[in-house]
Amino acid sequence: MWVKKRSFYVTAIIFIFAVAIAVVFSLCTQPETKTPPTVTPGEKLEKLTLRWGSSKEGTAGYAIFFGVAKIISEKVPELYIEAVPTAGSIASQRMYAKGELDGCYAGLWNLVDVYQNRGPYEKEPWPKDRPKPYHTWYVYTADSFVVTRADRDDIQSWEDLRGKKVYIPIPGSAVYEVPKAAFKAAGIWDDIEVVDIPFSAVPDALRSGTIDAAVPYVISHSSPAPWVKELATRADIKVVNPTQEQIDAIKKAKIKGMSTSWVSTKETFPEKDVGTDKIFMVSTYYGFHTGKNVPSEYIYRMVKTLIENAEEVSKTHAVAKLYAKDPLKLQIEAIDSAPDIPVHPGTAKYLKERGVWKDEWKIGEE
Repeated sequence: MWVKKRSFYVTAIIFIFAVAIAVVFSLCTQPETKTPPTVTPGEKLEKLTLRWGSSKEGTAGYAIFFGVAKIISEKVPELYIEAVPTAGSIASQRMYAKGELDGCYAGLWNLVDVYQNRGPYEKEPWPKDRPKPYHTWYVYTADSFVVTRADRDDIQSWEDLRGKKVYIPIPGSAVYEVPKAAFKAAGIWDDIEVVDIPFSAVPDALRSGTIDAAVPYVISHSSPAPWVKELATRADIKVVNPTQEQIDAIKKAKIKGMSTSWVSTKETFPEKDVGTDKIFMVSTYYGFHTGKNVPSEYIYRMVKTLIENAEEVSKTHAVAKLYAKDPLKLQIEAIDSAPDIPVHPGTAKYLKERGVWKDEWKIGEE
């Protein structure tokens, strides 16, 4: 009898000890939640270190933000940014949502995903206990348009894409979803056949007629993706623009996270004749964003520094040249294309200071 009791006590002690270890391990492996410093207006700021997601190594987003982190460390001594490489916009947002980052790299299209629980967030919405990223700072655009083979007289506008095979790159990404939304608004999405092939196969597929058209993308109007450069070199192409009726329909749709523009062909293809002087582009915006976890005064100083030192930002990567031309305009266009998303209070303070704030915009909670 005594042996049984002893065995019971030993088993109970081991069980309690195991549970205690599990609880301690669970607490230790939770992402650290920082308590942001309390900031009183006019008070000297404490030194704040932020882990901020960038994009993949070798990309424009990666190069820009590592350069930006250096600019901030030199000009805003109370703020240190540790630029953290991530797999891209969605991956960076996911890490921010888990508390692994203090700020994220994100395309505006994906910010709209967060707020509308669509796309990657349809089945796995943003955690209710984590701050959502606000409009904070934008630095470049991703711009899509349509091309076909130069001798395709049967394709003169988007209207002629009905019944045709069209290559749109990277399903699920913004450079797929943005032109898809534009094609839907133009009334042709259900009448085209979307083809998915490797980048390297696009020039030969277009030349042979395996595909009838393609949707290339460039960054900030003038920096083609590598596969687009190859396409322009290996195939004789022409740009295909929508009809005015289709343009009107796209603008009327007011697609959140997307804007439209006419861009000079010389800006995109300076040494190639693509059959038109202007290209109709559908675009979204990319930048670096955070939420109420970072006090407004730090973001105010960061945004002020990056806008007022736009020339230095432009030296971080060629795609930031468009930003340098008018950095305020880029912020305004991005916010205007998704005005339901709150603006970070620090960004809002600076935009008000510059006299460009709009009453219809929203300021995020502190």
